[in-house]
Amino acid sequence: MQPGDGNGKVYLGIPRERIYLTQFVDNRDKLLAHLHKSGLGCGYFQAEGHRVDRNRDKICWEFLEHKEEPEWLVMIDTDMEHPEDLCERLIRWKVPIVGGLYFHRGQTHDPFAFRNGPPITDQYGREHRSWAPMRDEVYDYLLSKGIPLRDGAVIVTDDDPKSLVECDAIATGAICIHRSVLEAMKPGPWFEYEAGGISEDLTWCTKAKEQYNYPIYCDFSTISGHFNWVAMGQSQFRMNYENRGINLTSYTKRQAAQMYADFFKSNEEESIKTIEDGNGHMTGDKWREMFGDKKVSRLEEKAFYNSSEIGKLYIMELLYWNYTPEFTMLRQTLTHLRHQNIIEIGSGIGTVALQLIIQLNNCLAVEINQSLREFITMRYDVIAKNVETNLGSLSVVGSEWMEHCIDGSFHTAVAFDVLEHLPEKDLREVIKQISRVLQLNGHFVYHANWKQQDIYPQHHDYSGIWTTVLQENGLIPVSSMEAIKMR
Repeated sequence: MQPGDGNGKVYLGIPRERIYLTQFVDNRDKLLAHLHKSGLGCGYFQAEGHRVDRNRDKICWEFLEHKEEPEWLVMIDTDMEHPEDLCERLIRWKVPIVGGLYFHRGQTHDPFAFRNGPPITDQYGREHRSWAPMRDEVYDYLLSKGIPLRDGAVIVTDDDPKSLVECDAIATGAICIHRSVLEAMKPGPWFEYEAGGISEDLTWCTKAKEQYNYPIYCDFSTISGHFNWVAMGQSQFRMNYENRGINLTSYTKRQAAQMYADFFKSNEEESIKTIEDGNGHMTGDKWREMFGDKKVSRLEEKAFYNSSEIGKLYIMELLYWNYTPEFTMLRQTLTHLRHQNIIEIGSGIGTVALQLIIQLNNCLAVEINQSLREFITMRYDVIAKNVETNLGSLSVVGSEWMEHCIDGSFHTAVAFDVLEHLPEKDLREVIKQISRVLQLNGHFVYHANWKQQDIYPQHHDYSGIWTTVLQENGLIPVSSMEAIKMR
């Protein structure tokens, strides 16, 4: 029998050892309720005893002898929090062996997804195999998906096939095994500790992969978290607090589609397709369609950026860009800002401005396109309703900011990936005005993509004059992304 050819039923196995937390009981019940609701559940079995390998073997016997002949066995450890739809998420891949992603509880916090490592020799001269945690692959994936910095169970809601990664071994705290695997493997026993301290899960993976040719997979998009019994406190609080603005303004692909659907009053599934059919350079494509290779006047550029059609394209394009790890890294440079007056030039869909007010700053978000200003306001209304903390103030304005802002009224100015869109005359005026409204020793944090005219023909390359423009206005660069107003 191949995965997917059976009845689809799921049997939950729980190898209980020592402590049993009420948090896990609640989590287990939610998993069972989710299975019941989907019509896939056929009960669970809890094996108790000090030897986890023996407990796992008991579970395998109970699974194979169950009267309903369930297709899938999912085993979960009791010292962890799992996504409520863990079982459904793992069986959707229809592979013989797949585990959810989780991490070591110790100091390294390494992922329990492994490649084969070099052989090692113990103190008695015995040679054993070793495994290398897939740190780089896991880190790159988490960063690319914008996973928020928080503990516990987390999921990625898109169905990216790259989320399923083949490994040499996985731990079994959140594992899904197809019935055919256990039927094929000799039960003598299935799980057992090995001399040298090799755990039962890695031994089993080795046997399944090398003796029975079953591939081993880890679903990076389905993440469980260990409960922790060590003293915890201020360091975890500080990490969460410092990244709170980023965490609460990050979003998944489905959440992006929901925002798009809410704003344009469209169906969510249609919005998902619209976003998936788009790309990160739609405005550049539109520019080329409208202007070709002709020289574009300053007035034509302004009309382009102010139009509602371009605003709609920018909403889609910025939902892409603000999702990327590169943009998150830009936002990390702002996490230290608290209790300041900040002006952001070119707020787009408002991700940075909203981060800043969650960090208790007062932010003036400057955006010339009305559609984008309305999108920022929609996002703010959602955050103001759902975030259970005080917020700084947010004002969303257009180009009138130059006439209304008082000299020296801001501690910091921010401009991420907007300056390259300005005609040179406007660029010089914007920098002049930024310098005017910044207080002495105020900071200007910026990032610009001067290049890539082949993809973004609307971009201007001011890399040759940029430092001079800053210095002419009393802004002295102190890094590639920051200048300080010195006069």
